[in-house]
Amino acid sequence: MKTMTTRLIASVLIISFLIFPAGLSAKEKRGANLIVTRLDGSQVSGELIAVKRDSLLLLSNGRDESIDLADIKTVRIVKKSLAGKGALYGFLVGALGGAGVGLAMGRTDLFEEKTPLALGVFGGAIGALSGLLLGSVAGLDSSFTVAGKPATVVAEYWDKLRAHAREPRLPGRSSSSR
Repeated sequence: MKTMTTRLIASVLIISFLIFPAGLSAKEKRGANLIVTRLDGSQVSGELIAVKRDSLLLLSNGRDESIDLADIKTVRIVKKSLAGKGALYGFLVGALGGAGVGLAMGRTDLFEEKTPLALGVFGGAIGALSGLLLGSVAGLDSSFTVAGKPATVVAEYWDKLRAHAREPRLPGRSSSSR
């Protein structure tokens, strides 16, 4: 019993060392990937660099492209799918939780002496399915239509979109000069 608990704690520590440092690395902030549809129906896709007073600045095919706000019909923020990460994290949480419950129960009559293992596999399967579903929903693209909307609504869209830009505030601009 003691060795199983020790193995469980060691596994949790190893997994946490593998998962947590990835978020701590110093990377340059990337802008959101957008697909902008103009009023004439043409589309431009690329990374959002900045939201200016009268245009969006995108990095498209290795070059900067400025799109006038008045010429934009719709903007779609393309998100990376989180289904795989959700399934992995759900499996880990479910498996560790199930094994922990099995160890805490101390019962061996459910699946002979394999109760923690069986509950870990069962919990892992449920966690993986739950994580897959939540990751899929979290990774859905968001889109908004600009053409024909009141100026106040469009201004709110640009403020929200500014948070997704590589440069949320351009140098030399204060928040009151928008």
